[in-house]
Amino acid sequence: MYKVFVENRLVIFTQKSENYPHSLIVKASEVVDINAIVRKSASMITNSLPLLIQCTHLDLDFERIFQFHEQAIAAGGIVSNGQEILMIRKNGFWDLPKGFVDQEESIEQCAYREISEECGISGHVMDLKLEDTMHTYEYEGQLVLKKSHWYLFQYSGTKKTSPQHEEGILEAKWIAEKDIDALFEECYGSIRDVLECYRSNVKN
Repeated sequence: MYKVFVENRLVIFTQKSENYPHSLIVKASEVVDINAIVRKSASMITNSLPLLIQCTHLDLDFERIFQFHEQAIAAGGIVSNGQEILMIRKNGFWDLPKGFVDQEESIEQCAYREISEECGISGHVMDLKLEDTMHTYEYEGQLVLKKSHWYLFQYSGTKKTSPQHEEGILEAKWIAEKDIDALFEECYGSIRDVLECYRSNVKN
C-alpha cells in the first residue's frame, strides 16, 4: 500500500480495496493522469474519504503512474519540549521543518540540520522514527514526487527560535499540543498525517 497526497488530496494505492470501504475507487489501469483524476473529484476527497487506486500489480502500477515525476527525498521532524511542538509558518500554511537530503548526508543528519536551519535551534535530540509521507507538486514545469522521512526530537533548551526568512519562513513557533487541532485546516494533508501519527503513536 502507498499513500500519496496529490494536490493536497489523499490517494491510496492498494491491491486490497476491501480494506477501505469508505473511499472513491478507480482502477489503476484507467489512470493516465493522476492529477486530472484528483482534480475531477477534489471536492469529495478527504482524509476520511480518500481516492483509492485499485492496483493489479502494486509496485508496477505505482511506478507507471508516477513515471514522469522527478523523485525527491527530504527529511524533517516534530520537535517536542514536553508540552509544545515546534511548527513553522510558510506560504500561508502551518508546516513542520524539513528539507532535501544533501549529497553524502544521512537522512537522520538531514532532519537534524533542517530543523536547526529553519528554526534556529540546536541541541535537539532524536527520539524515534515516525512515518514517511509522499506528496506531489510542480516546480518550474516539472512534476515532482517527494518522499519525506519524519522523526521525533526532544528539546530541553531555552534558545529562542529564529525563522529562516530566506526560505520564506515567516514564523518558527512553539504550539501547545492542545491547540494543534485548531491549525489543521491551515496544514497540508501530509503534515496533518504526521501530526496524527505523533498523537496516536507517541502521546497515547
